[in-house]
Amino acid sequence: MRSVMKLTGQLPGCPVLRVPCMLIRQLPILTTSLLVTITGLFFLTPDPTRLYFHAGHITTGESWRIISGHFMHSDPSHLFWNGLGLAVLGTLIELRSRSLFWLVLTAGIASVSLLLLSPFAQLQYYCGLSGVLNTFLLVAIWLEWKATRSWLVAAVACGSLAKVVAEVSLDVSLLTHMSWPPYAWSHAAGLLGGLTVVLWTE
Repeated sequence: MRSVMKLTGQLPGCPVLRVPCMLIRQLPILTTSLLVTITGLFFLTPDPTRLYFHAGHITTGESWRIISGHFMHSDPSHLFWNGLGLAVLGTLIELRSRSLFWLVLTAGIASVSLLLLSPFAQLQYYCGLSGVLNTFLLVAIWLEWKATRSWLVAAVACGSLAKVVAEVSLDVSLLTHMSWPPYAWSHAAGLLGGLTVVLWTE
């Protein structure tokens, strides 16, 4: 007790001693943990196909694929670009609210998974976080718009919407290239998940 008082000049429990706890709260722990998870899954999974999203296998009982498929990636480039997007967008949202981070992640997975399980998708396999990242993107844009009312935020929103429309129309990925054919409708589903979060929280 006395040694603590001599070193800090404060009694135990004072604000000085709570600084480490405050710093921990300001770190994007959830975002970092998710980045470590998707990286570990990519490099350490012996048979990635066991974790890819596959509607047929899900309906026969392999329900873990509903979640794991979004955390798997087809190649290093796919992992890098999705990891970069998560690092930026996840941090923006987590530093505002960790509960909101969980809500956005859950809504994104649910929205994209519902699309992939529907007859409309007609995919054999799906993997990647890009669909869910569009949920993060829309919510992050909304938060920044509420905070700043900046024309730059509005421009980013318009550009992001135009990108998804172009990708869906042309069936291409405009900014990234990977070994698998892109599925742009997952991006549209992600935006729908983001819109759901915005409407729910507002």
